[in-house]
Amino acid sequence: MPPSFTPSIATRFPLVARRRPPAKPLDARVTRLAGLAETAHREHDPEKASMVFNGAALVASDCADAELAELWCHHHARLYLNRAPLNGYTARFALEPVVNLARLRIRVGDGETAHQLLTALYHAVANSEPIVIGELEIHPRQLPVQVEERQEITSWLRNILLSDGTRALTAGGRWADAVKHVQRYDGIGATLHDGRQIAVVAHLIHGNTRTATAILNRTTIEHPWEELVRDLLHAWSATTVGDRSRADHRELIDRASTMATGPGLSLFRTRLVLTALDLSPDLCTAAATAVIDHMAADVFQEQDANAARELLKGPGVGPEYHGPLRQMISASGLGLGRLPDSARRTLSSALALAGTAIHST
Repeated sequence: MPPSFTPSIATRFPLVARRRPPAKPLDARVTRLAGLAETAHREHDPEKASMVFNGAALVASDCADAELAELWCHHHARLYLNRAPLNGYTARFALEPVVNLARLRIRVGDGETAHQLLTALYHAVANSEPIVIGELEIHPRQLPVQVEERQEITSWLRNILLSDGTRALTAGGRWADAVKHVQRYDGIGATLHDGRQIAVVAHLIHGNTRTATAILNRTTIEHPWEELVRDLLHAWSATTVGDRSRADHRELIDRASTMATGPGLSLFRTRLVLTALDLSPDLCTAAATAVIDHMAADVFQEQDANAARELLKGPGVGPEYHGPLRQMISASGLGLGRLPDSARRTLSSALALAGTAIHST
C-alpha cells in the first residue's frame, strides 16, 4: 500500500519549471497592468494589449471572481475573432483567452469541463471544424489559411492539451485517465516533462514501483531541475517499498532549496522543497526548521502569495509564520470572493485602452 504522504505529494505533480505570474499585492498588480495598457495603446502593440487582458482575467480569478474573469476572457477573444481572418500571430492571441476559460474551470474544481473544452478546441482547429464555446463561435475561416501557420497553432494547442488537459484530470485524482490521455496524444516523451511524470506518478500511486523505476531509468535528462525531480521520484519509489537507504534526503532538500531561482519560479521551488521534506520523515527537527526558515524567507522576498499559500499547507510550518503568510495572501486578494470595486474600475479602464490597441492593428 502506498505511504500516507502519497495524496499530498501527488497533488504537486507534475513538477515542471514553468514560470508563472507571481501573485503580488493586488494594488501593485493592478497598477502594473494599467501602465502596460498605456504602453500598448501608445505603441499600438497587440501583444502587450493581450497581456493586459490575460493579466486582468488572472487577477479576477485569483480573487475568486470567476464570473468576471470569464467575461473578460470572452471579450478578449471576440476582439480578435471579429477581425478575422487572423494570421499565425494574432490567432494565438484570439485562442489564448479560450484556453484561459478552461484554466478557470480547473481553478473552480471543474476539471471535467476543462478537459472537454481543451480537447474539443484542439480537434476543431486540427480538423478545420467550427466550434461553439460558451458565447464564442470559432470558424475555420477565422483562423490562418497558411498551412504552416495553422500547423503552428495546432501544435501549440496540442502542448496545451498535454499540460493543462492533463492537469484537469489529475486535479480530480484521475491519474489512470491522465495516463491514457497523454498516451492518446503521444505525450510521454523521453524527457521528464508533464507526460512522463504523469506516467511515473500514476504507477507510484498504485504501488507499481518496478514500472515507475523502469520509466525513470529510461528518462533523458536535459536540465538540472529534471534531474532533481527524477531523484525525488526515485526517493518516493524507494519509500513506498520501505527502502530508506537509497536517497540522501538532506542532499535532496539542499538541491531543492537552491533550484530554479528567478522570477516566476517561487511556487515551483516551494513545491520541490515541500516534496523533499515529505520524503524525509527522519530529518531532525532543527534541520527541518532551518529548511522552513529558508523557504519562508524566499517566499517573503518573492512576494508570491501562491507560494505563501502552498507553504502554509506544508509540514512543519511554525505558528510564527502563519500570520505573515496569511497577511501576504490577503494583500494579494487570493480567494477574496470578488474583485474590489476600485481594482475593477481601474482594470476596466485599462482593458478599454488595451482594446484600442487591438483595434488599431
